[in-house]
Amino acid sequence: LYPKSRRVLDGLVTTYAAAGRHDDALRVAAELVQADPTNPRYHYNYACSLCCSGRREEAMQMLQKAVELGFDDFDYLTHDPDLEPLRDCPEFREYQKRALVQRSQRLKGVD
Repeated sequence: LYPKSRRVLDGLVTTYAAAGRHDDALRVAAELVQADPTNPRYHYNYACSLCCSGRREEAMQMLQKAVELGFDDFDYLTHDPDLEPLRDCPEFREYQKRALVQRSQRLKGVD
């Protein structure tokens, strides 16, 4: 096992979050974002960790960054329970729309 492998750390964020260890998930998610600041998934998971830690404003900023970097999983964004506290925010709905547009554009190019 490679403890500094990004794939391992990414799985660890999800595992910590599922176990309710939000501080640990937040720490590892921050490490991943720092290691690869261009990865939209890492930003998305960091947003989830921030939201679960009650840091909603920061979560919204990180979610914006994830979408800007290309996060386009509209279904996951719409149904992820970690982001429930953000769903009533107008900015969240805007990020959903942007993710849907990006996904549509990506799929059009897959012909």
